[in-house]
Amino acid sequence: MVKNHLSLVIPSYRESERLPLFLESLLDTFKGSKSIEFIVVDDGSPLEEFKTLNIKIKHLLSNPQLKIIRQETNSGKGSAIQLGLQNAKGNYYGFVDADGATPAYEVLRIWNYANDHKEIDLLAGSRIIMMGRNVKKSFYRHLTNRVFSFYFTLVFQIQMYDPQCGCKIFKKSSYLEVVQKISDLRWLWDTQLLVLLFRNGFKIVEFPVDWKDIPGSKFSFMKDSIRVVLSTWKYRNIH
Repeated sequence: MVKNHLSLVIPSYRESERLPLFLESLLDTFKGSKSIEFIVVDDGSPLEEFKTLNIKIKHLLSNPQLKIIRQETNSGKGSAIQLGLQNAKGNYYGFVDADGATPAYEVLRIWNYANDHKEIDLLAGSRIIMMGRNVKKSFYRHLTNRVFSFYFTLVFQIQMYDPQCGCKIFKKSSYLEVVQKISDLRWLWDTQLLVLLFRNGFKIVEFPVDWKDIPGSKFSFMKDSIRVVLSTWKYRNIH
C-alpha cells in the first residue's frame, strides 16, 4: 500500500518574528515523519529581513523535511503558494499561514483526518467557536470573518462557515484539475480554489480547529478588505 505524502507550503512575507517559533513547533510535532515536507516560500521580503529569518532558523535548515524558496519580488500569498506547490513532491498538497495562528498540533490533526478519509478532496480548517475547540480572536476579526462568510455564501451560493481560515489540505490530483483557472495570486487564491473545486463536483469538508489571533498581520483590514470584496464579486462566475 502506497503511503500518502503531504507537501505543506508556508507562504511568508516579512515573517522573521513569527515564523521561526511556528516552524520549530511544526518540525517538532512531525519529528521523524516521512510523510510530510514543509516548503517555506518567502514572498519577496526585503533581503535583510530574509537574511534575518535564515539566521533565526539556521539550526533547522539541515532538517530533510524542510525546504526554503525565495521569490525575488512580492507577488502575493497565492503566488507564493503556487510556487511552493510547483516544487512539491507529495500526492497531497496544503498550506498554512506563517503566523502560527493554527497550532502545529492542529495541522497534524487535520492531516491525519485527511489521510483517513480518502473521499475528501479538500479539508478546510474552520475557526468555529464551539465546545471542545479553543478559538481566540478579537471581536473585530470575528465580525469581519462573519461578514465575509455571509458575502461568500451570497456571491457563490456555497454554504461555508469559514472560507478564510489559513490552513487547508487537498489532493494533488484534484488541485491539478482546476489550477489553470485560478487567476488571483494574492488574498483570494484559496477562495478561488474552494469555489472551483466545489463547482466541479469535488468534495470539500470543514474541520473545526483550535486557533489563536497572533499580532503582526500584514493584512490591512481597511485597504485589503475593500479589494477582497470587489475581487470576490469579480470572480462570482468562475467555474
